[in-house]
Amino acid sequence: MKKGENKKMEVVYNVKYKFKTNENKTDEEIKNIFNNKLLNVIMTLENRELAFKES
Repeated sequence: MKKGENKKMEVVYNVKYKFKTNENKTDEEIKNIFNNKLLNVIMTLENRELAFKES
């Protein structure tokens, strides 16, 4: 890999998630909601790790 070149990582999880409402959503909407929730979890963990290192 050359300097300045970004490496993209894709991870695929087989996860079942039950939404709290019974609204009908398209597969694309469900995918976007789940990705946002997963990103939120990752960012929370990253922030905790950073705060732990700084203390």
